[in-house]
Amino acid sequence: MLLTGAMSKMGLYGLLRIALPIFGVQIAAMRTPLLVLATITVVMGAWAAAAQTDLKRVFAYSSVNHLGYCMLAIFALAVPAAGAAQRASQAAALNGAILQIFNHGITAAALFWFVAMIQFRTNGLRGINDFGGLRKPAPIFAGLMGIALFSSLGLPGLNGFVGEFLIFRGVFPLAWVAASVSILGLLVTAVVLLTVIQKVFAGPTPERWAKFPDLHPSERMALTPVIVLMFLLGLAPQLIVDTINPTVMNLLAHWRF
Repeated sequence: MLLTGAMSKMGLYGLLRIALPIFGVQIAAMRTPLLVLATITVVMGAWAAAAQTDLKRVFAYSSVNHLGYCMLAIFALAVPAAGAAQRASQAAALNGAILQIFNHGITAAALFWFVAMIQFRTNGLRGINDFGGLRKPAPIFAGLMGIALFSSLGLPGLNGFVGEFLIFRGVFPLAWVAASVSILGLLVTAVVLLTVIQKVFAGPTPERWAKFPDLHPSERMALTPVIVLMFLLGLAPQLIVDTINPTVMNLLAHWRF
C-alpha cells in the first residue's frame, strides 16, 4: 500500500518538478524513444498482469500499467513551439496525469488492502484460482472490492475514469500513434480485472469458503472514506482539477522545450 500509494509517485513527481523544468529541451529531443518506453510500459504492464495468478502480482503489474499512462502524458507534453491548440492539449494531459497520480494512489492502495484482508482470512492464500463465489458468504466485501476494481478499470462515475480520459484527451492531438497503441493497455486491463471479479467472487462457492467472513464493522468504517472518495472524485473531479489547473497553466507558461 505504501509503495503503490505514495513511493511509486515520487518518480512522476520528479519528472514534473525537476526533469521537465530543467531538461525540457533534452526531453523534447528524446521525445520519440521516451514515448515508445511509455507505450511499452502501458501495454506490457497490462499483459504482465494478465499472465499472473497471484492477486498481489496482478495488482502490482496493473499499477505499473496505470503509471505508464502518466508517463505517456508527461512525455507527450514536450512539444517544441506549441501553438494554442497544442497548449490546450498539454493542459489536459498534465491535468490528467496529476489527477491520475492522486486517484491511482487511492484505488491501488485500496486493492492491496483488500488482498491483505483476503490473506488474513485464508491463512495466506491469494491466488486467483484459490477462490470462487465469495460474493455469497461475503456480499459487502465483494461489493466494496468490486467498486475498487471498477475504479481501477476506469468505469465512468468513479475516480479512475477521469484521469485516464483527460490523459488520452490531451495525448491524442500531441502523439496520436502512442495514444492509439496504448489503448490496448486499457482493453487488456479491463479483461484482467473482470477476470479477477469472475474467478474470485462469481460462480459456485467452494465448501471451504462457505463461511468466508464478511467485513467487520470496524473494517467497513475504515473503508467507507476511501469508497466515498472514489465516487466523489469520479462525479466531481473539478474539486481537484480547479485547484491544480492554475499551477498547470503556470508550469506550461514557463517550461521551454
